[in-house]
Amino acid sequence: MRVLLINPPRHRGWMPVAREDRCETTISNVISPMGLVYLATWLIEQHHDVELVDANGYNLSIDQVKETIEAKQPDCVIFKATPETFYSDVLVADIAKKTNSSTLIIMICWTLSTLHTDVMQQAPSVDYYITDFYYETPILDILSGVDPEKIRGVARRDGEEVVATDPTHDPSVFSSLPAPAWHLIEDFSIYWVQVPSISPWTFVMSVKGCGKGCTFCTISDIKPSFRDINAIVDEIDYLVTERGLRYISFFDSTFNMNRARVFNLCNELIARGLDTKCRWYANVRASITKEEAEVMRDAGCRGVSIGVESGSQAVLDRAHKRTRVSQCEEAIKNLRSAGIKQYASFIVGLPGETRETMRQTAKFIQSAKPTGFQVNSLVPYPGSAIYDVAVHEGKMEKCEFEDLLLYNTPVSLCDLSVDEINSYRKRIYRDVYLSPGWWLTNLREVIREPEDIRQGIDYALKVTRRLLKGVEYEF
Repeated sequence: MRVLLINPPRHRGWMPVAREDRCETTISNVISPMGLVYLATWLIEQHHDVELVDANGYNLSIDQVKETIEAKQPDCVIFKATPETFYSDVLVADIAKKTNSSTLIIMICWTLSTLHTDVMQQAPSVDYYITDFYYETPILDILSGVDPEKIRGVARRDGEEVVATDPTHDPSVFSSLPAPAWHLIEDFSIYWVQVPSISPWTFVMSVKGCGKGCTFCTISDIKPSFRDINAIVDEIDYLVTERGLRYISFFDSTFNMNRARVFNLCNELIARGLDTKCRWYANVRASITKEEAEVMRDAGCRGVSIGVESGSQAVLDRAHKRTRVSQCEEAIKNLRSAGIKQYASFIVGLPGETRETMRQTAKFIQSAKPTGFQVNSLVPYPGSAIYDVAVHEGKMEKCEFEDLLLYNTPVSLCDLSVDEINSYRKRIYRDVYLSPGWWLTNLREVIREPEDIRQGIDYALKVTRRLLKGVEYEF
């Protein structure tokens, strides 16, 4: 079967988009379509003829996507979407159906998977909407001609009715991922993360899923699937040695989910000499120890994102974060001591939030002085425990897809108003960015790592633009 994988165009013609599992939103970086590349691997294994069109990465217009579909005449089109960009993303399906009504259209958008009936009603050209987090299994079943009634984790149409089967979220298939089909990506220089100087770059995933139970997360109950360490390092070796990549980010929700695995993976990178050939980044939990940070640094890690979420212990406990504020402070110290940059993320507006707890978050940032930080307003994403609370309280009777924005909460689940939450988010940015102490700490880290001077300058310019233009968006 001729299969065309499509990462749709940028939002509004210019705004880059992340369409990767738990991260489906507009973004200030241009990221590689890792999920589609990994999916292509299984499709190729099943002897399908696969091509990939990254309209987001190459900044192609919808008209250019249309020309490609007309030229390729695929039997099947598989595309990804996000809530914020839903209505422009589904144009891909409309175009494909108008080009050839017999083309099979499959859509992936994890964030909206619990709202599959609404999705299918608003995307009439889509034949199958995947609701399983490990979407490779139902997609392979569809393309293999399995009886639709026996395929788990999909929504489809039966006449005028939308019918769905329960997903299994079976992690076993992902763990056996063959060598990913990165040959489908011609040019990695178009991808970058955080600042343009971190390029050529791509995502790599060593573990998918999480299951830690945080109330605001859409994968809090998804069991993790771990790939073989040698297979991961083989992938990195190929990307660095054969494709010339200088930077890699692990897309794992929590890189240090398993302490022994951190040491084994890092030691394998060192053993193969990859510690000196590329710099890499990861997402870590606040439980990271000094020893873990040091071996990560030795293996080439130069920066991590750490989900602190709040400077208030009461708010963290209510969100089932299972970390302590003091632990987050210690984690930042451990990382800084090891020479690893820390990018801390926070959420304002969680249940139990007050003016005082938001001040505690601001105080945490100003005291801990992470290298970089991001403050999001709470968004009750469908599938999260927070969303269920919002529905129960009658605050989200109807979910408007385009309102699910990290910089502008649609509802308040605490005693503060929506305007207060969104305004304080901006205030935290301004207060920290105008703090001489935060700038001095960052200057020291740049001096410590002269090879990162270009990145430091880029980040300083990014911060300056935010101050001048406002921080309504993460651009």
